[in-house]
Amino acid sequence: MTKQQLYRLLIHAVPPKIVSVQGHGLTRSAEQELLKLLRRHRCRGGVLRIFEDKHTSASYYFGEASKGRAVSEDTFFRIASISKMVTAMCVLKLAQQGCISLEEKLGLLPYPANLMQLMTHTAAIKDGADYIRALTQGGKLSEILKGDSYYQHQPGEKWAYSNLGAGLIASHLEQKMNLSFEKMMQGTVFEPLNAKASFYPQLIRGELADARRVLPPAKEPGFDARKRKAKPLGDADIPNPEHHYLLAQGNCCMSAESLQVVVNALIQPGYLNQEMLGYMRHAHAGFGEVSAHLKQGLGLFVLQDESISKAVLYGHQGNAYGAVHAAFFDPIEQKGMVFLSSGVSEARGDFLADVVTDLLKFSFGENQCLN
Repeated sequence: MTKQQLYRLLIHAVPPKIVSVQGHGLTRSAEQELLKLLRRHRCRGGVLRIFEDKHTSASYYFGEASKGRAVSEDTFFRIASISKMVTAMCVLKLAQQGCISLEEKLGLLPYPANLMQLMTHTAAIKDGADYIRALTQGGKLSEILKGDSYYQHQPGEKWAYSNLGAGLIASHLEQKMNLSFEKMMQGTVFEPLNAKASFYPQLIRGELADARRVLPPAKEPGFDARKRKAKPLGDADIPNPEHHYLLAQGNCCMSAESLQVVVNALIQPGYLNQEMLGYMRHAHAGFGEVSAHLKQGLGLFVLQDESISKAVLYGHQGNAYGAVHAAFFDPIEQKGMVFLSSGVSEARGDFLADVVTDLLKFSFGENQCLN
């Protein structure tokens, strides 16, 4: 029995948390289907929004954000790896403005690699033991890059998912632009789109959800929102490439409403021009044995799986501290969905979590579930 098979077996022993969903837009039967789905995956709490042509079709919130606090439509979440897609939007906007080039070399690395390779996980960078230690102990980027941070293959040769590689984007941009990554994201992405978000929990002006593992059950959240918000802010306002490599890959915090705004900006030209959107959605690399249905765009996934949707879907999954998130869209039908959680089953078949697969079927499938 594999670990995933054992996990799927054990998750059924965890009592469901959610007893109802609140919101609007779905038929009564679809609301019940959504509730069953969330209970089946042992969701602790979260938000689901389905939208089409810039209009919200359905918006639902459910369960707890943290102990003693219920999720509301205004709850913020740490969106984990969806941050990579948000970061890619900044890179592409700066490239569109002529401030940077996607092909420019990275002075941070001891070998030739470029921004595009960082965004497509083809830069031959891995999350080695030095990087894993840095997540809790900190450390200078230059020291981490002297250690076990590289694969044996050459840059551009193959796809290999790397959080450190995505984090290097922030360090490179700070070095290039002489501006802090947070200020860059605010001025380039969040403010122009009127999205309330930050890569620093301390700057979130609203309720921020915890993230807690459902299995194994944890007494304390892996991501404790109150503790994170209480930490000193530090050097968020100044460029510091040696230490800001832990932001871009997963530290963005935003509400589902703001994430919907961000995803909508990727559905049709406006924030980015057609050329940049096409380049972002292009399948630059395959996932190889990891997944037969996923390919890698610039900062997002290209999902082709007719068992989920007849259409090609684009977007990203987030998974950290027990929380699983998803943000995907269909540019042809101009339809999208976002799901943010405070904790849910982390079972997965290949790369996508089971709960994400089921929610994509629910949101993009042929069965009509909207009023």
